[in-house]
Formats: sequence, structure tokens, C-alpha cells
Amino acid sequence: MKRLLSNSILLLTLLSACSKMDDTYKQFIANGEIPYAGAVDSVKVFPGKNRLQLSWLLTDPQVTKAKIYWNNKSDSFEVVTKRMYEVDTVKVILSPMAEGPYSFDIYTFDDKGNKSIRVSSTGQVFGDRYISSLLPRPVKSAIYATGKVSITWGSADAHVTATKIRYTDTDGSEQRITVPVDSATTTLSNFAFSSSASFAYTTEYKPDTSAIDIFNSAEETVVVKGPPKEYTKSGWTATASDFDEPSGRGPGNALDNNTSTVWQMSKVSGSTYPHTITVDMGVTNLAYGFTFVQRSPLDGPLKLVEIEVSNDKTTWVPVGSYTLASVTDKQYLELTDTMSFRYFRVIVRSDYKNGNYSALAEVGVYRR
Repeated sequence: MKRLLSNSILLLTLLSACSKMDDTYKQFIANGEIPYAGAVDSVKVFPGKNRLQLSWLLTDPQVTKAKIYWNNKSDSFEVVTKRMYEVDTVKVILSPMAEGPYSFDIYTFDDKGNKSIRVSSTGQVFGDRYISSLLPRPVKSAIYATGKVSITWGSADAHVTATKIRYTDTDGSEQRITVPVDSATTTLSNFAFSSSASFAYTTEYKPDTSAIDIFNSAEETVVVKGPPKEYTKSGWTATASDFDEPSGRGPGNALDNNTSTVWQMSKVSGSTYPHTITVDMGVTNLAYGFTFVQRSPLDGPLKLVEIEVSNDKTTWVPVGSYTLASVTDKQYLELTDTMSFRYFRVIVRSDYKNGNYSALAEVGVYRR
């Protein structure tokens, strides 16, 4: 009996508490349920240059306007809307906007003044600070020959979309071309060459794939290098680590301007790579690169070579490793930077027949 009485008191207490809660709740819905306007859906923010674009889907036919707030609601923008289809896309551009990150709150209102719940999103505005950080795509080389310039590009930044070049042609007209980001080389046709000829270019960036604007790096000017001019080899001398003594085809044959004669590396048993030829030009020359001519007809032509230079024949500076092409045409190995030296040596590491020795018709040095 006591337990039943206790449970009855507890039930009355709960009912009394619920009644008080209902009374409190009814203060807020005295006129029925709270009506809300339909909120925006699928909000997207697209960055731009001192501006940005917001878009969202509108599904509530009663919505007549939207209001966008940012900077802790100290700034706002009102958009009048009218749904034309079952689902409409609303697009709004906010401009001008200071560079930096933003957080937006969006509310909609219907024709009765009812307000939607808040929908938030974030975005970025880019400006002069971002532009000043953009670097033009690097140019590895720009070389003129036979009326055209061949440009070799370095790797492009992940946000690069294209590069735009302008130059003057042989008719004196300005030409403009667009280089796709995946192009490793570009040719400028009918280029008006002179000792100081150049071209200008800018690189285009998109900081985000959804950006509504393209940004350009500062314009860069590149001086074009002229055609190669080989130094005369008169007075040059050469020595080698070895050569085919029975035939007398020594290292001097690589300097005689005669492609029919060759420096034949030693064929004796046990002879193998590397084989080295060292050249003394007699004077110090400024070099843009080296020339090579394979023997003809091709028979196990040279493949991998290393080049070193010196001014005293004691201290040697590595220039780099190069893979020669298996062709009889003269090959030009361009240096990354010009160098001045008197001596150079070529260390032959392999040939195209995977043999132990080969032969070289000519080697030289050129300027521009």
C-alpha cells in the first residue's frame, strides 16, 4: 500500500512538471508552430580577384529574398530572389572584397517575413599579395636558329594553367601565342633576331580549380641566344687515355675538322670503359656548349659521356653527364650556364652496342 501511494505521488509530480514545461513552451508558440522559410541548399563559394561568387540551390517557392552576412555580421548583402523552376540556382558576386579568408552566414525570407535557419560557408579572396607571390614558369633555354626560336621550359607550378608569350616577327608585327601548361617546348616562328633580341611572357595561375578569375605573374623578359658559333680548332692539341696504336687513329683525329677520321679507342684485350680524351685549346674561351660528331657509318656510337673543364689542368670542374644521340649529324650540348676554361676532357662511359670501346669523329666548343 505504501509503495502504491509513493508511485502515485511520483506520477502526480511528473505530470505537474510536464504541465509547467508546456506552459513555458506555449509562451513561444502562442500562435501555433514557428514557421520558417526554406533554407538555401548546396552552398558553394568560388574565389576570385578582390571578389568572390556564392551560389546555392533554392527550393522554397515562397522565398523572396536572401541575406548574406560576413565579418561577424558587420557586412551584409541582400539578394532578391524569384524561383522560376522547381529548383533554381542562385548566383551572387560580392565585389570589391579585401584579400583574405571569409566566413558567410546566409538566411532566406519568405513573402510573410519568415526567416530560415542559418546556413554557413567559407571562402577565400585573392589580391595583390597573392599576385606578388607568383613566379613565371622557368625558361631552361631560348635559342635562335634558322629564323625561329626554340624555347625549353622548366616544370610548371601545380596551379599554372598556361603561359602567354609576345614577340616581334620579321615583319615588325607583334605576335602573341598561348603555351599549354603541358608543353615542354615552344617554337617562335619568323622571329626577328638581333644581338639583343628578346621575348616577353607571363604565366597564368588559378589558385583553385573553381576560381572565377585567372591571375598573371609579372611579365618576364628573356634575351634569346643566337646560333652556335664553333671556335676554330687551329692550335688545339689532344691526348687520350688510350687509342688504337696499330692503326694510328689517335685523339688528334677528333680535332682535325674531318669527320672521315676518328679517335679510335684501344681495342687490345682487356680494354674497357671509361676512355678519356683531354683537349688543350691553348687559350681560355667562353663556352656555351660542346659539339660532337659520331663516326659514320654508325657502328656502336658513343652513348654516355661526362665532361669536365679546367684552367690549370690540375683542378677539374664537372660540367655534367650527357647522352649522345645515335645519329651522324653534329650534336650541340648546351651548358646550363656559360663557362670559361682552357682545358676540357670527355670521359666516355658507354656505347650503343654495349661494347668495350668505340670511336669519335669530332669534338668542339661553341659560343653564341
